[in-house]
Amino acid sequence: PKALSTIVIVGPTASGKTKKSIEIAKKYNAEVICADSRIVYKGFDIASAKPTPEEREGVVHHLIDITEPTKLFSAGDFALHASAAMEDIQSRGKNVIISGGTWFYITALLGAEKLPEIPQNPTLREGLSLKSSKELLDMLKSLDPKRAELIHVNNKDKIIRSIEMCKFLNTPISEHEREKNTPSGAIWYAIDTERDELYSRIDARVDLMFEQGLVWEFEKLMAKYGENEVISNTIGYRELVDYKNHNEAKDKIKQHTRNFAKRQLSWLSGNSDIRLIGLDEEIEIS
Repeated sequence: PKALSTIVIVGPTASGKTKKSIEIAKKYNAEVICADSRIVYKGFDIASAKPTPEEREGVVHHLIDITEPTKLFSAGDFALHASAAMEDIQSRGKNVIISGGTWFYITALLGAEKLPEIPQNPTLREGLSLKSSKELLDMLKSLDPKRAELIHVNNKDKIIRSIEMCKFLNTPISEHEREKNTPSGAIWYAIDTERDELYSRIDARVDLMFEQGLVWEFEKLMAKYGENEVISNTIGYRELVDYKNHNEAKDKIKQHTRNFAKRQLSWLSGNSDIRLIGLDEEIEIS
């Protein structure tokens, strides 16, 4: 029988990954695994630009709406769920498309054997939780400067988890990630987008989010869960926490999303194994 393919579609936020992955899935009898750190959460529909049921029609999507936004969903959690989904998809004779903008998730999945399952250390966590976010980030900088650069100072859960992993491995996590960045068997594509065009798409997307009811979605989540680490670390909600004036919040969401896209573009430019494709370009799977 013909070998099954694993296709990875990456690209910055608002570059058109969802549309492209659905188009390829329909053409090549594939199912889509969403590699996005916010699409996994129930209720995060508008802020995460989650593909709608209408968009997903005809293509099975995995790892959407699988958890409540009460705790951060780690790369290890993703790798566990996504590898089970991959086995399930391939057991039914279908190709796999992994689509998303959370690179750390994808490399954790496709190189998971390189990084052992790291258990939580309650004693260490208890001590760390007493420190401020800034003290924790400084500690992480001394253990793994590259990893520290990728985490926002307010993301205390993620900083604590990173320190825990470094101490368990006795080496920086980023050293393990370097080993994992060229996963075997998967063909990587990135949506090639001009920066100016991308920024225009981001601005239009944020305007649409407000039209679709982003503020209502945020208020509903706050009423149900209160302000927690997941909500306050999500672009689109964080700004509504910080700025009561909705126009000001909207401008900040656009700015923060552009900054995020800039970091994604920088990651892409450093990965020469990834093939760039235009949004309207066809790809051929042999």
